[in-house]
Amino acid sequence: MLWEDELSERKMRILKTLIDDYIQTAQPVGSRTISKKHELGLSSATIRNEMADLEEMGFITQPHTSAGRVPSDKGYRLYVDHLMQAHILAMEDIKQIKNAIELRMNEINTLIVRASDIISIITGYTSIALSPNLTKAILKTIQIIPVDERKALIIVVTGGGTVKNQLIRFEEDIPGDALVKMTNYLQGKMNGLLIEKIKFPVTSEVCQEIGFNESTAGCILNGLVSCLQGIEKSELIMNGTTNLLNHPEFNDLIKAKEVFDLLNEQEIIKTVMNAAIEKHDLNVMIGKENQLEPMHDCSLITATYSLGETDVGALGVIGPTRMSYARVVSAMKYMKKLINREILRILSEE
Repeated sequence: MLWEDELSERKMRILKTLIDDYIQTAQPVGSRTISKKHELGLSSATIRNEMADLEEMGFITQPHTSAGRVPSDKGYRLYVDHLMQAHILAMEDIKQIKNAIELRMNEINTLIVRASDIISIITGYTSIALSPNLTKAILKTIQIIPVDERKALIIVVTGGGTVKNQLIRFEEDIPGDALVKMTNYLQGKMNGLLIEKIKFPVTSEVCQEIGFNESTAGCILNGLVSCLQGIEKSELIMNGTTNLLNHPEFNDLIKAKEVFDLLNEQEIIKTVMNAAIEKHDLNVMIGKENQLEPMHDCSLITATYSLGETDVGALGVIGPTRMSYARVVSAMKYMKKLINREILRILSEE
């Protein structure tokens, strides 16, 4: 059933007013409060009757300790999808985001770490980010640098500025000029290719081209594989975890501990954020829409960022269901725009 069919315009005005007030005050909202504080042109009795209908429909609920009402997940969903007004970011917030993101950083991971930090500061909630999965990135260069006669460091750099390295050990002494020859060989084979398109030469081919034995060639190729696998793995970034304690919903220490314990489960949170990437663009998950039980009293707003046309990572904000949705959505949209622009700049300068 469409919301418009279920609710009259008057009920929607009352619901929007109630949710706006509750987000601001964190206090259950009664009909008299709405009547006195807001010019809806309705009597307290009329508002009370409409609120009774809204409660019966499941859009608001009554805490057992209060005569006022609070929004349900269903009410918040209607609010986010249809009722909340677009929030215009304050110039101070815009300046803070721009100053943080436009620092001419030359590495995408550093950019995402900074973005996660600043979105947590601005919203007052907990931020989560996934560093980019760079299989869609271009391999810029490979270096094999001798450490001593039996050790070398493989360094891989992507077009996005990500650097990975792997220390390798040989079973015999390897002269430096042989490693230079191997570096040139691998660069000729792989430089400029998308990482996901790279095909590794077989050990026997390397032995024939460079003159290495199988043990040495295999050691170098395995080290290179380890570097590229490190690039493929997204890292979890989290900021402002304790910000949740600033909100009365988390005065219940048992509830707060459940959420904090969940946030410490990095692989689970990675799964949540990877699911956000699959959904693309910006998404709002409210209360029990989140599959994980400790998040049933939380909302999660996520936005993807892109490498060209491909979503490669996500930024998210976790807070109580009584979240300032309009402000967070506005900040996330602006942050997403700047991140995508900066990624293009980083890539174009490589």
